[in-house]
Parts: sequence; C-alpha cells; structure tokens
Amino acid sequence: MPTENRTKLRLPALTRGLLAGAATFFVATVAQAQTATPLPAPQDAASNAAAPAGDFGNTSSTFALRTGDTGAPADDGAADTSTPAPTTPVRTAATATTTAAASPDPDMFGRMNFREPADNTRTGSIDNLRPRREDIDAPGIRVGTFIIRPSVGEGIGVESTSYGGTTTTRSFLQTTGKADIISDWSLHQLSISAAGVWQTNIGGSGETKPTANVDAKLRLDVDRLTIANLTAGYSFVRESSTDPNSIVGATTQSGVHTFKGGADITREFGDFRGTVAGTVTRNVYTAATLADGSLMSMSDRNQTTAEGRLRLGYQVSPALIPFVEASIGRAISDQTLDRNGYNRNANTYAAKAGVQLDFTEKLRGEVAAGYKQVRYFDARLSKIDAFTVDGKVDWSPIRGTDVNFTLITGIDPSTTAGVSGSTYYTISTAVSQQMIDNLVGTLGGATTFRHFAPTGVASDQTEWAATAGLTWSLSRYLELAGTVAWNYTDVKTGPDTRSWSAIAELRVKR
Repeated sequence: MPTENRTKLRLPALTRGLLAGAATFFVATVAQAQTATPLPAPQDAASNAAAPAGDFGNTSSTFALRTGDTGAPADDGAADTSTPAPTTPVRTAATATTTAAASPDPDMFGRMNFREPADNTRTGSIDNLRPRREDIDAPGIRVGTFIIRPSVGEGIGVESTSYGGTTTTRSFLQTTGKADIISDWSLHQLSISAAGVWQTNIGGSGETKPTANVDAKLRLDVDRLTIANLTAGYSFVRESSTDPNSIVGATTQSGVHTFKGGADITREFGDFRGTVAGTVTRNVYTAATLADGSLMSMSDRNQTTAEGRLRLGYQVSPALIPFVEASIGRAISDQTLDRNGYNRNANTYAAKAGVQLDFTEKLRGEVAAGYKQVRYFDARLSKIDAFTVDGKVDWSPIRGTDVNFTLITGIDPSTTAGVSGSTYYTISTAVSQQMIDNLVGTLGGATTFRHFAPTGVASDQTEWAATAGLTWSLSRYLELAGTVAWNYTDVKTGPDTRSWSAIAELRVKR
C-alpha cells in the first residue's frame, strides 16, 4: 500500500486521541468549578415525573419542607392563577438542619435549644389563601433572652347548682390573667407559667371560685448524658362543696394554698436511664365561713409532705423505654392531733412499672401500674392499700387534632373521726380540633370513683364531668372564647349534686 494512503488511515486515530484528551480536561475543569461554587440540589426524578407538567405555581413542596407535613394538599378544584414565587432561596427547617449538620457543632453537650422565631415571622397556609395558625397566635414580647406571652380576659357567666333538693343560681363576672415566660438560650432552659381567675357575683347567690397557679422549671444540661431539673410552684383553689372533707352548710369553703419544690437528675448509662428525684409539698388551709357568719379554723389540716423517688428505665428503642419506679414519703401535720384527737401523720410507700412512649409529635406519654400504701402513726386508723394506674398520653392522629388521655390514682386523708381516707381513680380525656385556621373547638370528659377506708364508715361516690368550648381568634391579639360545663356527683348513701355553667370571655393577648 502506498505510504500516503497509510498516513491518511492513521489521522482519524490521532484525531480521536486528541479529542479524548480535550474532553477529559474539560470534565475535570467543570468538576473543579462545581466544587468551588455549589449548585442547587437536583430535584428528585420520581417527584418530577409525578408532578403535573407546567405546574410552576404549586408551592406544596416548599410547604412540606417547612412544616414537615408530607401529605399532599387537598385539590381546590380550580386552576392556579397566582404569580410564581420568586426564586430567592428560602431558609427552611430542612435546610437549617442540613446546614447545622455540615458545620461544626458549637454545643459541647450535644444538644441545642431551638431559637424562638422573630416577632414578625409569618408562613403561608396550606392553600396560601388563609393565614396559618402561627400567624394568629400572639408572637410574645422579647425581653433580653426571654420571650413573654401575656394575656388578660374579661367574661360573664352563669352557674346553677342543685344539692339535696335546693337549687342556687348565680351570674358573675370573671377576670382571667395568664403569662408564659420561656428562655431563649442555646443551653439550659427556664420556663415559668402563671395563671389566675377572679370571680365577682353580680346576681343570685353562690360561692365564687377563685384560682391561682404558678409553676417554674429550670432545666440544666449538665453534660451530654445528664440532665437536672429544679422545680417550684404555688397554687390556690377553693375547696369544692362536693369534696368529702368540705364543711356541710358553709357559705364559703376553705381555701387551699399549696407550695411545692423539687429536684431531679437523669443520667444515661448506655441503654439504661436512671432518675433520682425529691419533692416537698406544703398545704395550708384557710378558715371556712359558716352560715351564721362565723369562721371555722382549718389549721389542724395544715401538712407538709416530703417524698423521694428512684426510677430505672431501659431504652428498647428511642420511642420505647420500659421502666420501674419506687418511692417513699412522709406526711407531717403542723398539729400532732386533729380536731377529733387523731394523729394524721403517715408514711407512704409506692412502686410501679410502666413504659414511656415517644413517637415524635404523633404519640407521647407514659403509662404505669403499681401499688401504694399509706400507714398512719395512729393505730386507730387503718392503713390504706391501693392498686394504682397512672398515665398521660398525648395523641395527634391527624394535623389539627390533639387528643389527651389521663389516668390518675391518688389517696386523700380524711377529717372524719375513725376514717383513714379515700382512694380515688380518675380517667379523663380532652379533644382539641382546629376547625379552620382561626377557630378551635374542644370537648372534654372525666369520671372519678372514690372509695373510703375502712369500708362502710363513709359513703363512696362517683363524679362525672363534661365540657365543650369554642375559641375564635379575631386577630393575633384578640380572641373570643365560650365554654359550657356540666358536673354530677353521685353519693352512694347521701344527696347528689348537679351543676352546670356557661361562660363567654374576650381575651387580649400579646
């Protein structure tokens, strides 16, 4: 073959080699440029294939990233004619988490509190037409590193009570105040909650029902595996006329001041979790007002109770922690003998086993069963033994619906001669439903069975209660609330008590 022909045959191979080298150099250059300047994350091909073509105005994916709701929004049945949102990057919860994971963690203890949002932070609703609940809730007031959310309400109500064939009805004005304070720290947390109710009768007759409550909790993040809590609180409530220790015929029952404080520390040991806790509670009773206007002292009921508690749990999974718990306590009265000559000082012993649940916001709480015993110093008072069932579970089956279940077992001392006290079992449930963004409805029900020891000395009783309410948010700072309630106390060998009430209230919040 001629030499010129052989040369022509080699040229295509040389050309291909040059082109391959140029392509390799170009790819390396592009890869280096992408490393220096990050590009937007590619979209999921499956999601793009499932999305309708040309639907650039649909913001549901952005909403899902922000709220964590992966469910598809309801079809409004109309074409989307809104202007496409600008392409300026929006910092969402998902991107914030990714950024935090990529950057060095400044928290040496392995936990970080979520920062409170700015006062004017707003997000869209599902259909981008109505405001979301976050836009309706008051943003609070920032004072240094604390967020304060106060509210004041003024309402009018009516109440009717029937007891032993006699019915009393009253109308009243009710003033309520509430304030929640929470720290906005990266480490540790202080929260304070205060609420109070004051009533003034404007018609009819009947006993007013003032209440007050203050609770404070300081969480200390000792290290990555240890958390300590310090708690303190105060409450005031008027003793109900259906209470077994109330004074029959009194126009104003005794008021109960309760002071409490406590501390606990929880430590993780691998899959095990141990808790040591202690609490002190003091009850102070005010005098009751009798029908003739005289006062009856209740100082013999003043009492201080101290209790220690140990708990050991095993983490089967982050959502499931079985545990066992034991506690011991002592109740000491200010006066050694009560008005009937009995020594009501007592020792308390309790043990229970249960499980903690934590399936994120869908299901949280704990349920336990056990045994409790109260032994009085006075040999004439028999001990009280009780099988206990306690628990509290918060369940959110769907967005906008919250269900709460509560089980309580308790032992109350008695003021009746020869009666040690009573064991009561309470089961209650409450349902909250967000009907629309600015309207929330609530339903609640509870029943309490009370048994006295020894059997036959005092009459057992069963209490029933039901409530229903609506809260309409007129704006971020103003809401209208209405509540109706019904109560019935069935006494086995005595007169029953029935009552109902209705209250309408206007609240200002910040």
